[in-house]
Amino acid sequence: MNQAYIDLGIELRVKEKTATTYSKAPLLKIKGMPATGQAGGTVDITTSSDPVKVYIPDRPDTGDMDFTYNYTAENYGKAKAVCDGTERDILIKLPDGASFEYSGTLQTWTNEVGVGGSPIEGTLHTVPSSEPNFLSAEQTTAKISTTTD
Repeated sequence: MNQAYIDLGIELRVKEKTATTYSKAPLLKIKGMPATGQAGGTVDITTSSDPVKVYIPDRPDTGDMDFTYNYTAENYGKAKAVCDGTERDILIKLPDGASFEYSGTLQTWTNEVGVGGSPIEGTLHTVPSSEPNFLSAEQTTAKISTTTD
């Protein structure tokens, strides 16, 4: 049987580094999630004696870790509250209960707006300071508070 997941149920949580668990409630409703990494580049180490170009792998890149959300004053306020320049822990919970966790600082803004048909959106931009780590559903559950905040 083939199985796949869609974006329904993706949750974003952010906590202070000193907190032991993430809030039971997600930070805000997001419209999707970023890739949790990108292929590393290559470093050219070719010398004049090599008959072909020679490369070694470069560091992996976390890439842009941006989340889009529907702008409301409430959503913007929730996003802005975690954008104070301090490093925080960030958890992206997937629909199957597993997650990716990393650390970084956050910034938010409202996106450009065009005429007709599209909502005003905001971006929550994260600047990773660590590589996203995969957590099983059990590990994820243990990191989320069971009490209402």
